[in-house]
Amino acid sequence: MFTKAHLKLTVFYSLFFFVLFWSFSFGLYIWVEHSLGESYISQVKKLHDQTGQNIGEFDDSKVTVVTIAGEVALDRLANILVIFNAGLLLIIPITSLFFARRTLAPIKQVHEQQKQFVSDASHELRTPLTIMLGEMGVALQKQRSNEYYRQILTSNKEELNRLSLLVENLLFLAREDQNKNYLQFVTVDITDVVSSVIAHLNSEIKKKRLEIVFKPPEENIAVYANASLLTQLFFNLIDNAIKYTQAKGIITISLVKKNKIVEIVVKDTGVGISPAIQEKIFERFYRADSSRSLSKGYGLGLPICRVIVKRHQGNLTLHSAEGKGSTFTVSLPIVSAKSAK
Repeated sequence: MFTKAHLKLTVFYSLFFFVLFWSFSFGLYIWVEHSLGESYISQVKKLHDQTGQNIGEFDDSKVTVVTIAGEVALDRLANILVIFNAGLLLIIPITSLFFARRTLAPIKQVHEQQKQFVSDASHELRTPLTIMLGEMGVALQKQRSNEYYRQILTSNKEELNRLSLLVENLLFLAREDQNKNYLQFVTVDITDVVSSVIAHLNSEIKKKRLEIVFKPPEENIAVYANASLLTQLFFNLIDNAIKYTQAKGIITISLVKKNKIVEIVVKDTGVGISPAIQEKIFERFYRADSSRSLSKGYGLGLPICRVIVKRHQGNLTLHSAEGKGSTFTVSLPIVSAKSAK
């Protein structure tokens, strides 16, 4: 697909540059010929005759010298232009190929990302369906106890919940890729959003016996945002910290005002992330081949976080080391007191 596109675009660029330079060369030669050739001599004679000034007889010998010099200059110019345009026969195709590749590179990258996204999404959609079909197939082979059927139904329900979450995340990413104007933004108290997320995840926190240290700001801090997206953002970050922090670990969540921004810091004492993959974890469907992959997930949580933060003109950074936990910092612009009113 892109091989043909490269070829066509290279030919187009080559023709464009050839026409451009050849037209320039032809125009330059015609202009110089007009300036130094017979037409120039004719113009000088005509001007001499029209002025009628007493400047003596017109010297044909001088005209002959000028004519010869002009012809020599034209011959040299013609040789230079021939050599120059001959060189273009080699230079232009190479240059055109370079520009063609550079032009198509972003398109090719997006195309490859879309192909990879479709492939990964298909795989992730197929996995839970395969699990459910396998479990139901085994259950139907012979008569089972009610408890066994209950376990199968519970397992299927969990897979369906995960599948539903995957579909919601895919739809969210699809909407963000295609339409960035469908959301409504209002003034939101950032402390209320984070507090509600912590309360919502309280059962998961207690289940792992984690200690949550919440450090709210001394004053109310408002941001211009979509409350639903902010809730999803901090849910993903805090849920991520819960998943990858061992039992009895500590998760610290602090909100700090710095000039015209607010920093929301989610710090855990979990397994940490290798520097080699810290950027990759923000790629869609990426999951590390380490202890971080032990938790079930589709690798969409952090990519969605980055999309949401970018949507709010903010910044998301990560500081982590293996075995020493991770710190995610979200920076968002603050709404001034006058704007909030």
